[in-house]
Amino acid sequence: MESQESMINIEQDLNEISKLIWGYLDKKYIGEIKHKVSGYRSECERHMCKEAQLIQAVMPFMPQEKKILQLIVDAIMYNEIIEKTFEENKVLTNLYRDDNKEKEQVKKLVYKLIMVKLLMTIDQIGSNK
Repeated sequence: MESQESMINIEQDLNEISKLIWGYLDKKYIGEIKHKVSGYRSECERHMCKEAQLIQAVMPFMPQEKKILQLIVDAIMYNEIIEKTFEENKVLTNLYRDDNKEKEQVKKLVYKLIMVKLLMTIDQIGSNK
């Protein structure tokens, strides 16, 4: 019986430890990323490219396609945010640099896909709070 109680306490302790670790990571890293992304997003929204502006302008006239059109606008915004990240943090470009230009393009695309997933997750976390 005693070992079962200690297992319950260990499980509770592990849950508390994981909450502390997550809180630390959120405060130190994720919060910083959210703040930077928010700044990039605001800048991109203020200076949205003409293509995204056009898509947004036609959305009210195409209600059945609104969801897919919004996805396209979001993809454009995510790409602009990622490009701003590259501009501001030149060291990130080392992640995909390669002497083989075709390979470099593939690496950059993979990096962008990972970044889009990260940005979408950050947006999801932000909207759940």
